[in-house]
Amino acid sequence: MLSLVDSRSNVVLSGWRFFEFFPSIRYTEILLMSVNDKENPYMKNKVIPRFIGSAILVLVIISMIGCGADTPTSGSKDNVQHAPSVNKPEEVKPVTASSPLESWVGEYEFSEYAPPDQNRFYRISIYKEDKSYYATIDIDGFQTMERLQAQVEGDGKAIKIVFDKYLPDNLWEPYSPGDVLLRLEKNDSALNTFWEKIHPMLKDHDESGKTYFEAAAHSS
Repeated sequence: MLSLVDSRSNVVLSGWRFFEFFPSIRYTEILLMSVNDKENPYMKNKVIPRFIGSAILVLVIISMIGCGADTPTSGSKDNVQHAPSVNKPEEVKPVTASSPLESWVGEYEFSEYAPPDQNRFYRISIYKEDKSYYATIDIDGFQTMERLQAQVEGDGKAIKIVFDKYLPDNLWEPYSPGDVLLRLEKNDSALNTFWEKIHPMLKDHDESGKTYFEAAAHSS
């Protein structure tokens, strides 16, 4: 506590210390005044307004300190709202190399005719399932109805069609799993056939290495 006496007005001034508000203001003295209104009207008019003004100033400072501690600055808000987004690297999908057998996928046809009314029709459909290649073989004609499923082995130039199993509606069962039914080979624009377990109806077509099968018109 402080105690000061003004020799002119016999006014006693007293005060107390507040704790420090911030580094630039270490202590604040607020004066509480006891004024003798009858003996010194001059000090009543001068000192009391100054005391009121000092009290208001202290309240304003305290209010500003409290707001500054609780309220985030606009700069920090902007940093939160407009924080730059981190771009995720694009996923690189593995490229799977296509098999040489892919060029064989499609349908191939061959037909025979013997007078007066004998016909035989062959159709080979090659397709991919999972990672393997298969073929279905349909042979229709006089006393003939074969429905076969086979595996396709080879490369982009030549394949062999290996019997796997019989399909519904098949009439005869002369083949065993693993039998090579026939082979196909590309020779420039021609497709040569090499007969194995399957043979044509006519002897004129029984020679291997010639073109018999052709890609179906609607096959890609």
